[in-house]
Formats: sequence, structure tokens, C-alpha cells
Amino acid sequence: MPIIGLKSIQSDYVVPTEAVVFPPLRGSVDRLASSIPFETISQDPRMLDTATFDAFGQFLRASYPSVFNTLEVDTFGTHTYFLHWPGTATATKNYLFIAHQDVVPVDQKSIAEWSAAPFSGAFVADSTGGVEGWIYGRGTLDDKSALIALMETLESLSYSGYQPKEHLYFCFGQDEEIGGKAGAALVAEHCREAGLNFDAILDEGGIISTGSIPGLETTPVALIGTAEKGYLSVEVTFNLAGGHSSMPNEETAISRAAGFIEALNEGLFQPEFSAPLEGFITHLAPEMPWSLKTVFANRFLTEPLLLNLYQKSHTGRALTNNTAVATMISSGIKDNVVPASARVVCNSRILPGTTPEDVIERYAALAARFGGTAAPYHTIGSGASPTSSTEHVDFVKIGQAVKQVFPEALVSPYLTIGGTDSKNFEGLAENTYRFLPIVLNAEEVGGIHGTNERISTNGFNKMVDFYHVVVQLWSAGKFPQ
Repeated sequence: MPIIGLKSIQSDYVVPTEAVVFPPLRGSVDRLASSIPFETISQDPRMLDTATFDAFGQFLRASYPSVFNTLEVDTFGTHTYFLHWPGTATATKNYLFIAHQDVVPVDQKSIAEWSAAPFSGAFVADSTGGVEGWIYGRGTLDDKSALIALMETLESLSYSGYQPKEHLYFCFGQDEEIGGKAGAALVAEHCREAGLNFDAILDEGGIISTGSIPGLETTPVALIGTAEKGYLSVEVTFNLAGGHSSMPNEETAISRAAGFIEALNEGLFQPEFSAPLEGFITHLAPEMPWSLKTVFANRFLTEPLLLNLYQKSHTGRALTNNTAVATMISSGIKDNVVPASARVVCNSRILPGTTPEDVIERYAALAARFGGTAAPYHTIGSGASPTSSTEHVDFVKIGQAVKQVFPEALVSPYLTIGGTDSKNFEGLAENTYRFLPIVLNAEEVGGIHGTNERISTNGFNKMVDFYHVVVQLWSAGKFPQ
């Protein structure tokens, strides 16, 4: 194992840029707030509220006239928008930005716990004086805020007469939260048929994290996803003779399922540092206190200690493990009948270097210990994405945009734990990066898919600034003289 050097590489991202950060258009925060009441929920393709998605599309057209007058706009599926801003005659590169319109539903039992209604887009002033205030609602973090910030950027640039040198594309999906099959996947299929490939893709993913990285608790760290974990669900079935509940056997299908779940919680795989985490260590170890810096510098001796450290938090375990957890269980038809079968559905997120077949094999072996069988739930799932380069100029430019807008932040590659629409574009880009330019602490991260999802007005304005910079860096365009 190579020894990590102690020299910082953060200066690689402080190269002065020629990008001009424009202030957000007047009313940008108001437009974000106005986008939230559109309940563009994804939970089942058959339940798509076409009227709401229609209305949201009309809202975008009314709010960003210069975008729709300047860019070429196609619609895929029913409501997925694919925009193209042509480059100049000398354009040789293609870049794709991805965001999604849809949001997850809200647990009705949690409504009383929200500080503002979850689809209100309400502004709540900050009582501590730390920020101007907060916009509450589904989509303020995942991921309508990124879509609106990109639209604000495009409206500002196009209205100002900006002309990109390279081709810019934008995919705004309708069903990312349920896999993107009726949205981004159709755009990706079109790109394959048209022979359209991308030099780089930027989608949601990592954030600028505060307080969650040991040794850097007070330092914001921009976690740019260079790979995405794979996804697999497995159905495990237990069949055992049932009967009358007054004369039960020592073992039942339910007890075997319970034993399986308990064993599953102990883990199917040993933790490891995959390729994206190697880059994470290379970028951040030189910035840590001397004690931790020394531990990382001698990883050939201390790796077991480091992996054990990562197991102490659910985030650390997710970064270093092929995760496996029971998510659904069903059995029984009547209170006085011992059921003859029990079913457990489990979900795994897969590290780079492990295949779905490897994971199913582990599930099958564990299930067999309890007399059960394992099979893919609906589909075989997908493995982790390829790992993108951190040395490529397009990654460096993302880092430069981070440093320009968030000068105190460190830049680091990262393994994206959740799924994104970018997985549908696998094989179509030289590099794919996953990053949402927003500073969040652990509590605020809990709002994603949870209660009190919100974004600060300062945070949203900086998100717009970031996209202004990275769009200009990637497109290498010009403003009118």
C-alpha cells in the first residue's frame, strides 16, 4: 500500500478563474419558493399527476423566457426536458448537467413536526442571525433547488448574451426518485441512438459537509462524487410446515426469517476502501491534525484501525461496506394459524469492485443457513458505476468553482451512496461527477427525504453562483464585447 504524502494538494484548485459570477436575477429566491408548491411527487409511474407536472413546466417557461427562446428544448417521456445550448462552430466538447423535477412524498404522520408546511415554499426568518432565512419544503434540497439554480444561471447568462464555445446539455428528469426509467433513461437512450457522448456530466450527489469528517469537524469539505454505489434488492423466502397456533413447532417460517435478519445485521462483507475512498484519503489526509495524518500516512499498518473508525457511524459504514438491510417482511394470514412461509425483501448498495452476482451469492449462502432461498427482487439490479478521474481538467474546474464560491472549503472526491439519474447515462461520458453545491451539517442532511427539508436563502444564492462559474469554466464561452 503506498504511503500517503503529507503535502497538500488543495492548492491545485485555487487557480484564478476568468469566470464572472453574476448576482442572482432579481427574485431568484422567490422563484425557488414558488416552485415548491408544485407537488411533483414520484412514487409509482401509474400515479403520475400529469396536471401538476404540466403546471410546473408552464411555470418554468413563464419564469425563464430567455432560456426557452435561446436553447433547443425537447421533451421525453411525458415531462422530462432535454435542453441544448449549441456551442460555436469550433465546438469540440459536450457537457451535460442533470437535475430532477420530482420529489418524494411526505409521511402524513410527520406533518405536525414540520416548521412550515412541506409543500408551502414558506420563508421562515432565522432567529439566530446566522442566515437571512430559510425556504421550507420538499425539493429545497433534493433536487428542485439545483434545477431552479441551473435555470437561474441559464437565464442570467443567455439574457446577458453569453455564447458558450462548447455544447451544453441539460436533462431535467421527471422520475429520478423511482429510477428514472420514464425520464432520464429515455434521454440516455436517445443519446446512444444519436451517437451523442459527453466529455463530462455533473449531477447531484455529494455536498459541502460540515462536522461529519473526523479530524475536520470545523472545516467544510466539498464531497464530489466520482462513483456511485450499485443497487440491488433481494427476496429471501422461508417455507416450513405451518399449522394450528395451539400446537406450534419449535421453529416456524417466521422464526427462521427473524434469525436470518439478525444474522444479516452482522454484515455480508468485510469493510474496505474502494477507489473513490482512496482519493478521499489522498485529498484530505494532509489537511488533518498530525495524529490522524500520521495514521493515514502509515495505512499499510493502520488500515484495520481506520476501517474500524469508519464503522462507528452509519455514514462511515455506508462508505466502506456493501450494505444489506431488510426493508420489507410479510407472513401470515390469520392470528391463530402458523404460516407456512415468510418473505423478507432486502436492499443492498454495492461498492465498486463488487458485482450484483457476488451479493446475491452471499445472500443465498446466509439464507441457506436458515433453510431459505434467495433471488433478485424484480430485477438483477446494477453494479457500482465506474470511478471517474480526479486528475482530469474537468474535475479540477469543478474544484476551482468550489474554491471561488466557497473559499474555506476543501475539495475531495467521494463515493455517492444514493442513486442518481446519472446512472442511466453510463458509458456515455468520459467522466461523471455528482455534487450538490450546498453547505449542510448532519442535522440538515436529515431533511433530505425527511422532516423539515429546507434551504437557506444564502445557500441557494451560492448554489446559483457555483453554477455560474462551472458552466462558464466548462463551456469556455464569451460575453458580447
